[in-house]
Amino acid sequence: MTIRVAVATEDGRKVKEGDFNRAKFFAIYDVSGMSPTKVELRLNTRRTSEDPASPLEILKDCEVIVSKHFRKEVKEVIESMGVITHETKHDDVISAVTEFAEMISKLKR
Repeated sequence: MTIRVAVATEDGRKVKEGDFNRAKFFAIYDVSGMSPTKVELRLNTRRTSEDPASPLEILKDCEVIVSKHFRKEVKEVIESMGVITHETKHDDVISAVTEFAEMISKLKR
C-alpha cells in the first residue's frame, strides 16, 4: 500500500516553520513501507488565500500533510476532510517523511 505525503517547505529541503498553508512548495513523496520515493516539488498556488485549508485543493491526491505545526482549528478542518496531519520536529524534509514512514510501519505490526 502506498501513501502519498505532502511536506510543507520553502525550498524542498527544510520543513517550513509556521503555517503549512503559507509554504511556497509541497514536497510530495510516496511512502511504501520504509522506502519514501520523491514524486515532485509542487508549487503552492494557494498560499495567498485567506482560507487556511485552501492548499488542500492542490493536494487532493495526498493522504497526509506534514508540517512543523498546525493550528488547532486548521488541523480540525484538514482532518475533517479525511487527510492526516503529522507534526514533526525534524528540520529536513526527508527525515520528516522517514519519521512518518517509520510510524506507519510500526502500526502495521
